[in-house]
Amino acid sequence: MTALDQYQRLEAVALWRSSPDEDPREVVVSFGNATLTLMSMEEEPWGHWSLAALEELGSDEHGLVLTPDPDCQETLSLDDRDMISAIRAVRGDAQREIVERRRIKLLAPALLFLVVLIGAVLLARQPIATFLMQRVDDVTWERVAIALATDRMQADDARFCRVSGTAGLRTSRGHPLLLRIHGRLDPGSTAIRPVLARFDGPPVLSLPGALVLLNANAVDLSDQPEQIAGLLALAQARYDLKLDRQVVTQTLGLIGTVRLAASEVLPRARHDDVLEALISAGLRDPQADSAALRLLTAAQLPSLPVSLLLNEYGAPRARIETLQAGDSIGPAVYTPALDDADWLRLKAACD
Repeated sequence: MTALDQYQRLEAVALWRSSPDEDPREVVVSFGNATLTLMSMEEEPWGHWSLAALEELGSDEHGLVLTPDPDCQETLSLDDRDMISAIRAVRGDAQREIVERRRIKLLAPALLFLVVLIGAVLLARQPIATFLMQRVDDVTWERVAIALATDRMQADDARFCRVSGTAGLRTSRGHPLLLRIHGRLDPGSTAIRPVLARFDGPPVLSLPGALVLLNANAVDLSDQPEQIAGLLALAQARYDLKLDRQVVTQTLGLIGTVRLAASEVLPRARHDDVLEALISAGLRDPQADSAALRLLTAAQLPSLPVSLLLNEYGAPRARIETLQAGDSIGPAVYTPALDDADWLRLKAACD
């Protein structure tokens, strides 16, 4: 039961003034529906005061003085303790209800703002990630690439071909025969550094720097150098589009990318996650395929061979079909990416 229900039938006699200059008049005060009803002694209604709006002005010789008027013109004086207790109890409930209503009114736009803010943050995550990615300089990305490549080659069955460890990765431009194939692609001034290595994994591992690991196992599996040319075209396209840097920032998240930009070092604890993401993207992400096809077309090399090789590694069927459909050479005669002698030397380069 509320305080209003409890005091619904309570009545008392009080003195009412319409203004401070007027003489007080005796009235009967009773509770109404959230109001205080003032009646003459003949029970003629004179007014209804909102209980929530009542203010206590203190006391005079007639008792507690109340007013519903912000200017304190109209007043009511009463000394009935039960009535005073009832007014205070009901006024407290009413004021708390008003506060709750105001709180809800204030909370509604705040919640709406929060929803809009969360939506804006979610929509802005990619631009923020791109901005942070651009704050990491090329030297740091190359350092990260070397660290990841070194870590990947720690396995017992992994080894570099013609490169002596981390120091060699820093200085090597890449395997000479791979560079000869890559030179056909005419990538421009910024070119990848294709290093030949044997490891258990994808045919080519693109990294966030210019360093690329081309798997000697893929060379063994290939029937023609154009398959390797296709892998190098895909790696160059990924580098040009900075796709592998995006993979790293997406894997690290905003906080991890901020730490990378600040420290210029990728924590060793995150190497496995980043490598796994890079391997998956290199095999399944088709974003670089159009650019790679343009490189192959400009070099007058077919894309069908690399599609067949990627099929052996389980690349998505849709990607295989796109690379096959984009072959601009077809059955036409073309100059091989390597002559027979160099192709045999490349096949034997990591024995």
